[in-house]
Amino acid sequence: MTAAMYSFMATCKKNGIDERERLKDVFERIQSHKQKYLYQLLPNNWLYLRNQNT
Repeated sequence: MTAAMYSFMATCKKNGIDERERLKDVFERIQSHKQKYLYQLLPNNWLYLRNQNT
């Protein structure tokens, strides 16, 4: 579990993403998100789509 969290934080840092903001958003959306669109929640895709919606 620790390795997964470090990987998550490193990926966010590499993509210039605030870890808390992304984690909060993903947890809020994951239940209603369709399985075929889960790729949208990956860090680089999440940031791109987040910027598209603002």
